Amino acid sequence: MIKVNKKNKAKNKIFEFLTVFSMVFGLVIGNGIYLKNSKEPGGVLGEAAGNPYIAIFVWVFIGVMCTLMMLTFIEATSTATNDGDHSTVQSWAKKFINRRSASLFSILYICMYMPVLISLAALFSIEIVFDTFNDFFSIASKWGMVKFTIIKIVLSTILLIFFQLLNIYTFSPSRYIQTILTFVKFLPLIVAIVGSFSVFFIGGVDQKNSFNPSEPFEKSWKLTTIFATIIPIMFAFDGFVYAATLRKDCENKKVVPPAMLSAILAVTLFYITVTVSIFVSREDGNIFELFNSIFNSNVYLVVFFKIIIALTMLTILNGYSTLLPKTINSAIEEKLIFLNFKSNLYKKGGYLGFAICGLIYIIFVSLSIIITSKNINELSAFYISNYSSNSSVMFSFTSYLIIMIGVLVNKKTKKVKVENIKGGLVTGIISIVMLTIVLGYAYYDFFVNKMINKDYTDPLLLIVFGIIIAIIWFINEILLSKKNIEKNDFILRLNPKNWIKYNKEQKVKEYLNKKGNKNNV
Repeated sequence: MIKVNKKNKAKNKIFEFLTVFSMVFGLVIGNGIYLKNSKEPGGVLGEAAGNPYIAIFVWVFIGVMCTLMMLTFIEATSTATNDGDHSTVQSWAKKFINRRSASLFSILYICMYMPVLISLAALFSIEIVFDTFNDFFSIASKWGMVKFTIIKIVLSTILLIFFQLLNIYTFSPSRYIQTILTFVKFLPLIVAIVGSFSVFFIGGVDQKNSFNPSEPFEKSWKLTTIFATIIPIMFAFDGFVYAATLRKDCENKKVVPPAMLSAILAVTLFYITVTVSIFVSREDGNIFELFNSIFNSNVYLVVFFKIIIALTMLTILNGYSTLLPKTINSAIEEKLIFLNFKSNLYKKGGYLGFAICGLIYIIFVSLSIIITSKNINELSAFYISNYSSNSSVMFSFTSYLIIMIGVLVNKKTKKVKVENIKGGLVTGIISIVMLTIVLGYAYYDFFVNKMINKDYTDPLLLIVFGIIIAIIWFINEILLSKKNIEKNDFILRLNPKNWIKYNKEQKVKEYLNKKGNKNNV
């Protein structure tokens, strides 16, 4: 529960509003603008064929789409009317679609999505700091690439363990860290905005930048280029709905919708402003290199601001470390996974999440080392984590789309009671159409374009993750079915004899009799 001042209701609302706002802003603003805005392959400017106008257009497009999507999810959050109700993706799936889809989404977020982003944030935070020191002091060549990489892995591991344990045993520190670092996050971004425009005006209109590059960019607007640019920007916006999980901890439930909507609007405006500012002062769209230009490569100032960026990246690590135990708790309480902790639910759920994160982290780091060890100068523990972010965002936006369709269908069926937002039907249809088109191309790009270009990493990760999630879901359904065969006859339907002629009551009775006889023996 968020600690509030009982004597001052206005102060309570403001604090809870800022908590939810900072959670959305902290989760969304971070990896995307730093990882995905450059001219490198996979970056926004790179996918836009160097055309900054396409890149800016797509930032606006995705910002509008996510804002419209948020209106639909605000309706979804209104279903959590009681203190015991959860407001998570799987909770919405259970209410608007069915229990089995909710179980699938639970496994997706618990076993893949959140652990992947926690691992990514832990590794990337240290990566920023060490790459900065290496640029100025060449520590990789002094220490050797192997020692340099090992130290980064050790520090990233310490960060991951610290935040996991912090969010298992405490509540307040995590929220203060999230709120404070979210607002600290503005510092380097504001400096980037002000500094980049200063560089532009001092250098004059003839200086080289993304709008006036050394080599002219492709000026024609190809549909394939626009769609390719969408994928990294989707990653930059991902995570905007997860602050809704805090609704359960808020005494003033009504602060959640305005906080979520104002946060996504603020994120959109901020992303566009930062992007334009980088493009007017840099050819490569790289925000890290921008600080070198702003401070004329002053070592101490550049290092200081990059350390600040690394600290603010911890909002991603802290945010998802907070949400993972809540997601596990929600899944257990709503009987979406077969586990059932009879006591210390939150701590045991936290340790389960910790174990999953640790396993994925070890696998990702090990695979990255194996793949990149062929060239010692390119040795990296970050390789697989970086690529896995693409698969995670594909799965998450697919789950958003399915839930949004369920919310829209509910407007007609009235199966679930929600607070209808004025114009929600129109905005829901528009956002669903937009997201369907975007995801349709994204899957086409993953499985056709990338395979044609012999870029197998993304499609293979997507397939492997899909298979693992499907297997875990299958096992989970069998175990759930065994625990409650009367309501969930999944295990009986697996038998080929039951595919043609099937009498549920009779088969359930036979199963229970057989089970009873085994217990007697």
